[in-house]
Amino acid sequence: MKASVLFARFPFGGSEHPDTTDWLVRTVLEAKADRRVGDVFHTRVDDTPITMSRNRVLKQALDLGVDLVCMIDSDMRPDLLAGQPGARPFWASSLDFMLSHPGPCLVAAPYCGPPPHENVYVFEWSRAQSDHPDADLKLEQYTRERAQMLGGIQEAAALPTGLILIDTRALASVKPPWFEYEYEDPPFDTRKATTEDVYFTRNLSLAGVPNYCNWDAWAGHHKRKCVGKPSLLTVENVREEFREALRRGISAGERLVDVRRKGA
Repeated sequence: MKASVLFARFPFGGSEHPDTTDWLVRTVLEAKADRRVGDVFHTRVDDTPITMSRNRVLKQALDLGVDLVCMIDSDMRPDLLAGQPGARPFWASSLDFMLSHPGPCLVAAPYCGPPPHENVYVFEWSRAQSDHPDADLKLEQYTRERAQMLGGIQEAAALPTGLILIDTRALASVKPPWFEYEYEDPPFDTRKATTEDVYFTRNLSLAGVPNYCNWDAWAGHHKRKCVGKPSLLTVENVREEFREALRRGISAGERLVDVRRKGA
């Protein structure tokens, strides 16, 4: 039996980065040529809030009866590390994994947030202490250093949805709306506690649908710069930084101050 696919785009304000559209064109052609893939559909939603837009796509997928949904946001650069050792294309490797997986699952590409933190948008379960009578489980983002060293397709607690492949059978495990925000201060809802992607993927994980991160298929995230895979800070790097600081003779306590008089 062939798998049908719905590709979904979210061109906010009618705008998409060329990296997004170029990848989508190539991937749709690849999907149509794949003997394991049947019907290929596409849709776009340019509306807010994003929770509603993502829910609309999944409702459309159920109405069409498609097997898989591939969501891509308008600011993504899929296959950022193409050509580098260990890198694999997101679509081909994720599809291979999903079609051989025993039961429904999700597979997402890892990527980072904007500067100045560039935190990794992939989560794992954590707890503050062992053998505690109260469950103190919480979601923690993978550190940049740890994420930089991971490879393969590995299970995670929650995922980003900027580039994600979803088996629609998973939707039967949770009640709609599938995407929603959670807030720290109900009923006023002035501070967001959980984004819609974490809400969706976490709930599926807790319902028994595994989330997988494709660590070999990093995506770029276009903000003020294209944020890529974290670079490893090595001893050699640190030594070089110190050597450069010594060469320049700059002290940590120094500041640059403009001492020119006005009108000078």
